[in-house]
Amino acid sequence: MKVVYPFVSVNLSVKPREEMGFPFLDYGFLYGYGLFESIRIVNGKPLLLDDHVARMSRGAIILDIPFEYSVDSILKSVTSLIEKNDIQDAILNFYLTPGDRSQDPAEKIEINSPLLLMVVRPWPNYNYDVRIQLAARQVSFQRTPLDRLKTLSWMKNVLERKLSPESNDVLMYDDKGLVLETSRANVFFVKGNKIVTPKSNVVLPGIARQYLLNNQQAMGYEIVEESVYFDELGIFDEIFLTNSLKGVILVDGVENLPNLESKLVAQNIQEKYLNSLSLQRK
Repeated sequence: MKVVYPFVSVNLSVKPREEMGFPFLDYGFLYGYGLFESIRIVNGKPLLLDDHVARMSRGAIILDIPFEYSVDSILKSVTSLIEKNDIQDAILNFYLTPGDRSQDPAEKIEINSPLLLMVVRPWPNYNYDVRIQLAARQVSFQRTPLDRLKTLSWMKNVLERKLSPESNDVLMYDDKGLVLETSRANVFFVKGNKIVTPKSNVVLPGIARQYLLNNQQAMGYEIVEESVYFDELGIFDEIFLTNSLKGVILVDGVENLPNLESKLVAQNIQEKYLNSLSLQRK
């Protein structure tokens, strides 16, 4: 099975991956300094591309990495990449780094030649009917506002997941009991016709999460950001997760909260989310 399709895009120029040398001196490889985005391609079309580009652009400002590409120029390169690789359903990854190290890293980084790399990976055929089990615990690694960026240093999330091997993922809360997210998804809680996603300055502003917030009228529910505390989760009727690749993820249960799972509202949101995106990709 292919790990990465044979054509890649380097600073919007599509070329065979063999023509790209290994990034021995790249700041992203050496120091995890950079950003990434994971985008779903369906029927040869990238979903919510504008939103992913906007999030990367905001992160680039904070990391002081020049990002001067327009959405139209990126879409043109993505379209060429999809055509060259002859694909319909796949995962598109963007990686933005400062480029090669040109001086002592202890000195101020002067970024003259940033790297925007796009690669395409095979679609793993996720089953939307699969429900996952969540562990629940206080975060093991302190969260900061930098965690709102989708940086190349994703180690905290990987380790949080590894610390709960008996579950599919882990629902995390901070030392004050404020619910945050899981190691790979944003979380939503349902109470009647209202859906709440945790409000926090250390939670990743997920693309699927924001899509639901922006399109709550089409979803048929009030969807809001509010502070949610772990010891208050018993008041909610349902739970579900979101991320860009899997969309709406159904939950079978949460550790020590056996009655908190995905039910009719979550299933309804999942169906409406998939249907609404199907209109975009035609």
